[in-house]
Amino acid sequence: MLDATRRSRQSAIFAAFGLVFACTLAVALLHSAKTFYYDSGNYWALGQTFIENGHFSLLNFDSPLRGYLLPLIDHGLQGLAVALRWQPSSTAKLFNVLMFALIGAVLAPRLAEITWPSWRWSIGRRVTLAALVLVFWSGYLDFPLSDFPALAMTLMAFVAIDRSEMPGWMLVAGLACGAAIDMRPSYELLAPILVVLVAWGWVERRGEHASIARRSLCIAMLLAGLLVVSLPQSLSSHRHFGTWSFIPGSAVHVANINLTRGLAVQRYATYVGAGHGPEMEYWDEAGSELLAKLPTHNVTSTSQYLGLIINHPITMADLFGRHVINGLDQRDTTPYVEHLDTGSHRWLRLAGLLLIFLGLLRVMWPTARRRLEPARWRYPAALALCCATAIPSAMETRYLLPVYLLSYMLVLLPSWPNPIGPAGDGLRRYRTSAIIITAYLVSMVVVWQIASDATKHLHFGG
Repeated sequence: MLDATRRSRQSAIFAAFGLVFACTLAVALLHSAKTFYYDSGNYWALGQTFIENGHFSLLNFDSPLRGYLLPLIDHGLQGLAVALRWQPSSTAKLFNVLMFALIGAVLAPRLAEITWPSWRWSIGRRVTLAALVLVFWSGYLDFPLSDFPALAMTLMAFVAIDRSEMPGWMLVAGLACGAAIDMRPSYELLAPILVVLVAWGWVERRGEHASIARRSLCIAMLLAGLLVVSLPQSLSSHRHFGTWSFIPGSAVHVANINLTRGLAVQRYATYVGAGHGPEMEYWDEAGSELLAKLPTHNVTSTSQYLGLIINHPITMADLFGRHVINGLDQRDTTPYVEHLDTGSHRWLRLAGLLLIFLGLLRVMWPTARRRLEPARWRYPAALALCCATAIPSAMETRYLLPVYLLSYMLVLLPSWPNPIGPAGDGLRRYRTSAIIITAYLVSMVVVWQIASDATKHLHFGG
């Protein structure tokens, strides 16, 4: 009986993956070939740096800002394009379609099942989740960027770490963690988060735990996986820049650069249309005033930035709040804006904010939250925490992609309670629904006010 159930679930996963892959591929092929702008073009060009004097080596990779792994994937995609006589954009789309399908149909539903074990994800729910990702992020299919591959690796790490007493899965978790960090250094919290999840899981199973030897082997495999992926980056950084750090960007102190820009700019986007420069910078007046007071008008260390938080807690808390709200105000489905918004994207913004609100409602409304019990809330908390290091940066919506995905998952979970009480309660039956509607309207007014104020401070540069 168990084998039949397992086979049925596997069949549902494969069916959902196949359906999502086919539909996403159809959407991608309908898109015209795009120029690989800026970051995407840089990643694609770096795919050619592994060959030097006709010889391939990972140590030939010499970017001070980027990790080697996505350019290495791009190198393979370039070879595939040559072999099949395809356009470069076609192979990039194919890879991105694979990432979308893995996230929407396989990895995110599996993480949801780990978090809320009472609920199994059907084909329909998996396809709906993938459809939401496609509707809101379809423009990312056209470009070789790190956002979705890194998210896929992060989800893989969480799924694997749930089996923390199985050495093979711990190796997968380490490999996925190293890949996620190399692709998006802002996910550097993922490594300590995984260690906490392992310890938490072992404490939960303290009455039926594996032997010390087996657990030691599991930790060794986790570290080995992280080392295998990170070692080429570390060796390359040492060869070209004299540092052993495996975090991309460490050689040029990119963290300080991001902290500096995050004080001056509350939101950022890239414009590729006509009439303006490419840098869409939404300036932050309060943050700029703090930046102007620094000795060099730049953040030179993490300790200096922490000093700003300690000495100006209210100002910095407000700044972080503006960054988060601007990050949750999704104005485009693409990383490269071709047409300035004149109101036509309002449906996207309102729909996205509604999903975020509903996701928060599922967590904050006690009746709705109890319907999900038993729950292992540490997993969604860990997924959201992966975004923490990006909040001080000049915010882009893609930096909060894990939070968006989490909101989609929460909204699609079954057993939503009815906010209208029994008829016998009279007007009191509408109390809960009135509170929810009021909370939504108030939150939208606050969010829209902050987002509108950011728009007033838009400046084009570059």
